[in-house]
Order: sequence, then structure tokens, then C-alpha cells
Amino acid sequence: MPSSRTSLILRLVLVLLPFALSCAGGSQPTESGAVAPDPGPEAGEHIWTTPDGNRVPYSVAGKADAEVTVVLVHCWMCNRTFWDAQLPALADNYRTVTLDLPGHGQASSERTPWTVGGYGEDVAGLIRALGLTEVVLVGHSMGGPVSLRAAALLPGTVRGIVAVDTLHNADFKFEGEEVEGLMRAFEEDFVGTCERFVNQMFPEEGVESIVEKVRLAGCDGARSDVGTALMRDFGAIDMPAWFRQAGVPIRAINAAAPNATNVEANRKYTDFDVVLMEEVGHYLHMTRPDVFNPLMLEAISAITARSS
Repeated sequence: MPSSRTSLILRLVLVLLPFALSCAGGSQPTESGAVAPDPGPEAGEHIWTTPDGNRVPYSVAGKADAEVTVVLVHCWMCNRTFWDAQLPALADNYRTVTLDLPGHGQASSERTPWTVGGYGEDVAGLIRALGLTEVVLVGHSMGGPVSLRAAALLPGTVRGIVAVDTLHNADFKFEGEEVEGLMRAFEEDFVGTCERFVNQMFPEEGVESIVEKVRLAGCDGARSDVGTALMRDFGAIDMPAWFRQAGVPIRAINAAAPNATNVEANRKYTDFDVVLMEEVGHYLHMTRPDVFNPLMLEAISAITARSS
């Protein structure tokens, strides 16, 4: 049986874990005087700079003239490449945007304080900068609450959220002596605690390369200040309020174990539903994309159909 600290780690990870490029602006008149459709942001690799000066790399791909853009938001101590297995599945029907949040991946790390809510402002700011008007957010782990905040800041723009092994229980509280013990463990030995943290997330067999990718991305200690600050900030989140304020439907794709999704609790605050995947861990979109991707596409279709 897992220890109480292991159980707490498993629960915590489920909520987690300077120049600007101006993209296409308003519609342009054609030679005949008619207004041509806005082509949207240009495909490829770009940099956006946050209001506080952090350089945020982002990638635009998929269907250039798509009505709906899917913005994929990564987890705690992860990066935009964690979505590589989803991009081909989305390419035929949606424009996609992936980004490295500040303090992650190739983004810069100049910020005080580090908060999950601040990342919601980053995602919303990039969406505004790109001129996107019809967006579905897909957020893994920490990307779930980040997406809640971004949706709250963009009413009428974000159609809904696909939550990926996150947002299990809006009523769960991160507090008490166990939390403080976990925080001390990260502050005293970030690398070792992070590696144990990651290893417990993979019940699947034959996924050693993915385990190594996750470990290398998050556990080298170079940005331990970011990781520990975000861990502490999780306890400050008013999750019921964030669910309500998002104001959009949430369709979750969660691992069936070890943490049950409390559908009844979540439905007190928003339109919520979930599909459970069996025999997978926390990084289910990376380890089992053949199962996950069709569920993701179904969830996005359900959201866009509901809001159209």
C-alpha cells in the first residue's frame, strides 16, 4: 500500500504537476474592396513576450483556416513537446497552439511570485495577442487549473476545457502537516523528491523512454525555485470559485486509478463530465495516445457542438 506521503504526492500532481512577434491583425481589404477573412496566426515557431518580460516560445500548427483553435497547456515542470503525440490527431480539423509556460521548457524564468493563476494570465494573454476568437483549452495536470483561470479571463472566447488527468475534485483541500512535510521535502532535496514523484506516476509497462523524458524535463533542479513555489501555491487555490468563474463546460479524460474523479462535487460548480481510462498513469496522453486521442477528439467535438 502507498504511504500517506505517496498518496499526497499522487493527489498533488493531479492538479498540476525579450521580443514579441505580432501575428495577423485585423481583416484586410481585397482589391475589390471586400474584406478577406483573417488568416489567423502564422504556422511555425514563434516567441511571445509576457507583460512582465518573460519570453514564451509557442508553436502554431494544424489547419490554418480552422474556426476553432485548440490551445494545449502542459503540466508542472513539463513543456510543450509533451503534446507531440496529439498534434497529428488534431491537424485535420483544428489549428493548434502549444507553448512553454514561463519557468518551463525553453521559456525564461524572470518572475516573482510564481503562481498557477499567473499562468492563466499568460495563456489568456497569448490568446489575445494571436487574435483567437474560438478556443478550446486542453490542460494536463497543472494545466487544468491554469485553463480554468484563462477561461475566466476570456469569456466568450474559450468554448470549453478538456481536462487531462486533472480537476478530479473541486472540494479537495491541500492543507495540513502532510502538505508541509511534502513542501519541506521539495525544498531540501528537489531532485530526489521530484524523481520519486515522477516514478510513481507510471504503472504502464514499456514506457521507460517517456519516464526518462518527464524526469529530465522537470527534475534537474535548475528551476527548483519555480517548482517549489508552484507546489506551495496549489494550496492557495480556491478551486470551487475557479470552477464557477471559468463558466465553460469541462470534459475530463482521467486515469481510473489511483484517484477517483468526484463527478458530483464538480457538478456543483460547473457543467462537468469525465471519461476514465483504465490501466494508465498520470501521463496517459503520452503513454497511450492511441486510446487517448480519439477520446480527446470526442471531447472537443462535444464542447464545440454544445456551444455552437
